[in-house]
Amino acid sequence: MLTVTEMLKYGGIDTNARIKLARHKDSREGVNLEEIAHLGMFEIYQSYQEKDVFKDCDYVVSFIGEERNQALFVGVYKVVYSGSVKGIPEEYRKHFGPEAKKNSKYRYLLKKESGFESYEKRLVFEWFVGSRSWFRILSKDTDIKSLQWHPEGYVADFPGYDNVILSHIELEKMINNPTGNKVWHDQLSSVKGVYLILDRKTGFLYVGVAKGANGFLGRWREYANDGHGGNVQLLKIILEDEKRKYDFQYSILKVVSSTASPLEILAEEKKYKRKLGTIEFGLNSN
Repeated sequence: MLTVTEMLKYGGIDTNARIKLARHKDSREGVNLEEIAHLGMFEIYQSYQEKDVFKDCDYVVSFIGEERNQALFVGVYKVVYSGSVKGIPEEYRKHFGPEAKKNSKYRYLLKKESGFESYEKRLVFEWFVGSRSWFRILSKDTDIKSLQWHPEGYVADFPGYDNVILSHIELEKMINNPTGNKVWHDQLSSVKGVYLILDRKTGFLYVGVAKGANGFLGRWREYANDGHGGNVQLLKIILEDEKRKYDFQYSILKVVSSTASPLEILAEEKKYKRKLGTIEFGLNSN
């Protein structure tokens, strides 16, 4: 098991420096920290705080909070500037850009350190059991140990068909990393049925059917590739703004019998379109 201190030494960080561990966890509806990190917005997210938590700190070792007190390593950041939002020196303002959160009291300029790429979003540590604090000063007593090493592109353990809910980023990772998500590929390619796409920005729904080769996996691979899968209304959204595909969420409505015919599968799709009103009020054209 690798400790944080050992990892920092391997990456060339002086562990005698003032270092804080920060486990970010956000329970607000619609906030997914792994998505934020994937889109390159994590640095902005953690650089605004209501309290001066990174005061007198040289480095921040950042994690994303996961279930069972686990912490997914995101990166190591050097604290270049810390202080109140109103008091940012002119020499640093150009680095902050226009995205300042007016309601945040403190702003940090954080520079991500290189040398930890092979650990990022793969190494999971055990956070302090029973602790309600999301940050700690690194010391001999607070050094935490790694629990597991996720394979390249790992999304999550397969939760069962009824519990499949994937963001577009997670769908891309799962599709493009078959080795790291072998169970997902095996399970989704073995069954056919009806699925749901939710546009999380508007709340509109699209009901689709996976009835071809490789079942759900084969059909969802098309969405991972282009974001719309050939659907007229989804294509319209993507053409207006390609990044809108990251608002899409994928789930399974029904897994059909292995003996079901294509006509029987289409009948199930039609039923769910009626139930959810996706032709009159959603993203289905017919």
